[in-house]
Amino acid sequence: MIDLRDKLESFPGGEFRTVYRSSLPEIAKAGLFVALEEGRYREFHEKLFLLPSFPHGIGVGVGIMAQTNVAGKILRMVSGKENGVPTKPGTKELAATILDRLSSGLGILGLGVSEPEWMGKLTNLKSVARCLPSGELELDFYKGFVTNGADAEGFLVVTKKEGSSDYGVYYIPRDIAGLELEEFHLEYAMEATHCKIKGEKLRIPAEYSFVDDYAKLGADIHLSEMLSAAVLFSGAMRKVVADLSQGSECRERFAVLGKLWDLSGLLYGKCMEISDKKDKDPDYKIEVDHPYGYEAVLDECFSILDGIPNFDRRKEYPDLGLFSSIHPARSPVYIKNRLKQSREWRKFGSLK
Repeated sequence: MIDLRDKLESFPGGEFRTVYRSSLPEIAKAGLFVALEEGRYREFHEKLFLLPSFPHGIGVGVGIMAQTNVAGKILRMVSGKENGVPTKPGTKELAATILDRLSSGLGILGLGVSEPEWMGKLTNLKSVARCLPSGELELDFYKGFVTNGADAEGFLVVTKKEGSSDYGVYYIPRDIAGLELEEFHLEYAMEATHCKIKGEKLRIPAEYSFVDDYAKLGADIHLSEMLSAAVLFSGAMRKVVADLSQGSECRERFAVLGKLWDLSGLLYGKCMEISDKKDKDPDYKIEVDHPYGYEAVLDECFSILDGIPNFDRRKEYPDLGLFSSIHPARSPVYIKNRLKQSREWRKFGSLK
């Protein structure tokens, strides 16, 4: 982790565009791809927790999260390192090759699911894939938000299958003829670059069909991503406390900073508990323990920070805006699981 910290400290002020791509060798050396390569989530999250204390740490952390929990999760299943996805001849080998490049810090892969007005529901996707008489696949798609996309060597694209209720995942090389790419940047965590991608009547070979039905995987992939976000947020709060505990105002802020420290520690501890379950049981699904308090801790920490006199978190720590933008309570998965959990509330105290 020391080499990674030194690398991130070496970038000139204001630079963000090349940070993640240029730091991939140090990221891999630090062991931050250990979950991607070996499925060890506790170790991964222990390291991710420290990243917000480094320059560019939150943005780099977002890039690693997306590579590990989203594109990487699919690659691990398709390559046979995890259960859950049947593969076709040629597809398994291709996925394994891409996964090896990512785990070694040599490449980047982006996943495109979201589209304008999709509102987090696969049923609203308009992108479509059709099978041609030749056996090739033809795709029409537009994806408006691909994390790590600006420097990706390729993309995984989720589309509806023509004539079916399933949603497939397809591999699209960056250099394929006809692919249109538009880079854009957010106002926070800018080191995790983003792009929009578009393809019309884009033809790919059959072995580029990676997953037959993303609907069976989407919820757990989302929750895995939110688990890592919770770890990153916990580390970000520890960094804020460390910074604000310096100087003459520390005494007045003592109680407030203690609350932030305790809340971030409680959330981090829960994340480690869930990480252990993921490590021990390859079939474990996070929804069994979800929600687990991330959204409550996030809201409470921001409320505490906003109550500190003469302190503006949006100005002092603009990258914290990331966590508001992906607030866990906004997702359909959260609403579904909270409603499911609420049925257990009224049973509290029952001895039956």
